[in-house]
Amino acid sequence: MKILQITSSFYPVVGGMEKVVLEISRGLVKRGHEVTVLTTDLYSTRALIGEENLEGIRIVRFKNKYNLRGYGYCPQAMTWLKKNFEKYDVVHSHGYNRYLSEFGISDLSGKVPTVFSPHGFIHTKKHRFAKKIHDLFIGRRIGKADVCTALTKLDLKDYARLRVAQEKIIELPNGVDTKRYKKVDVKRVAALKKKYGLDKNTLLYVGRIHKSKGLQYVVKAIKELDCKLFIVGPDGGYKEELVKQIKEEAVEEKVVFSGAINDEDLVAAYHASDIFVLFSEWEGFGLVVIEAMATGKPVIVSDRGSLPFLVNEGRNGFIVHFPNVNKLKERIESLLGEKDKAKSIGNFGKNFVKKYDWGEIVNQTLNIYKKIMKNS
Repeated sequence: MKILQITSSFYPVVGGMEKVVLEISRGLVKRGHEVTVLTTDLYSTRALIGEENLEGIRIVRFKNKYNLRGYGYCPQAMTWLKKNFEKYDVVHSHGYNRYLSEFGISDLSGKVPTVFSPHGFIHTKKHRFAKKIHDLFIGRRIGKADVCTALTKLDLKDYARLRVAQEKIIELPNGVDTKRYKKVDVKRVAALKKKYGLDKNTLLYVGRIHKSKGLQYVVKAIKELDCKLFIVGPDGGYKEELVKQIKEEAVEEKVVFSGAINDEDLVAAYHASDIFVLFSEWEGFGLVVIEAMATGKPVIVSDRGSLPFLVNEGRNGFIVHFPNVNKLKERIESLLGEKDKAKSIGNFGKNFVKKYDWGEIVNQTLNIYKKIMKNS
């Protein structure tokens, strides 16, 4: 099968959607399929413009012309798509509120079997007027796909708002390499703890340093607790402001930044921590939550976006009303103080995430492709 994946941003960009497209593509190539990723350099300053091969995946990347608040605009990529789509058996487009993904999928309607994966809709109240205009005049284009996937049942409400036919919607969550995250590299974990001074109870956050991620509330929550907050991930334009708050709260010795780290150290970071926290204003899925569970860590999440769909309250973690700092503090304190309870919750999480293993997700994706090809 010849498969075309469309995404405005892709590896080496670090993000949930980018990681999903990469893992699905890897899995498809391992199963003997030909995969091409059509993308741009949106959000990347070091991506190679042109063609390259990554683990058998053909990447065709064009320079993004305008950012437009992350929406992107790349007419060259659209031109390539119109000239080359007939070479593929199925086209899978990724990313709601992205130029290439939305216009690409609507332009191919009726010409080739298509799948659209939004990777989370935008639920925040920022730029509300612009979002309504986008949803009304552009967002509805995604309904032209043969199948639209939903990360969780949260997406169903948004699909209804965009008037996407319910019979087109299939639930397809993100995945995780459970074997990889389960394995503990003791030496690497020890080295990482020493490097970043993780000499006490450790609270871990993985992701971009962005205001929407709620780190400002986590910083307040740990002020009176005996723990460290380990922040792993690149600056998303908020680090300077967060550092200022850290100084104001006088918790400089409790907060450690690593920046972006390699995959091996990321796994070690999960194992080096005691609790994982993602107290976001919104999440389309929350892949890092699944990764944390795969390493046996209890998780604390906000009640926003898809996060409540990933956590069984009190069993694999806790859900805290956003932005209730006092409740967040209570949950952190209880897990730090009750080690047996924390271990039990972590073990439940390990079993819970088995259904999210990438092997299973790739199989589900292939079944969707075969279904629409059969019906086309």
